[in-house]
Amino acid sequence: MENRKINEFQFKERRSGKDRRARPTSPFTLASLLGSRRHYRRNQDSRKFYFVDLYSPFSVTLLLSALVLSIADAFLTIMLVGEDIHELNPAMDFFLKLGPFEFIIVKWFLTAFGLITLLVLKNYYLWQGRVRTVVVLALLPFLYLALVSYEIFMVVKG
Repeated sequence: MENRKINEFQFKERRSGKDRRARPTSPFTLASLLGSRRHYRRNQDSRKFYFVDLYSPFSVTLLLSALVLSIADAFLTIMLVGEDIHELNPAMDFFLKLGPFEFIIVKWFLTAFGLITLLVLKNYYLWQGRVRTVVVLALLPFLYLALVSYEIFMVVKG
């Protein structure tokens, strides 16, 4: 009798057969910009690597702060190089010798690319699961602030 009742309710299969959860949504698609995932879904997933669709204002503020301070670092570096101080980074020294415009553009692009990568991978654990990438993203503005403060001191002193 029970089997008969179950068979009375025939449902039409509406699923396509493709499991959309078979692989994660790429963070570089339109779907990721229109998504709604901000955090992990289950408590047991908190230690797993997961992408999110929306980023917190705090994370975006960290990214923009580091980017602005990086550009300030570029301008101060150009000022200091004019005062007979040398760029320590050999790669950036190469671009600095090409000219100030090239130096600033390359510095901006490389910094922006690195910061966006850190933002996208903010839930990834580094150093064998000890530190989340978002911690590195949070430290960068403070490191840049210390560097820019030192450079301002050098410009004023010089």
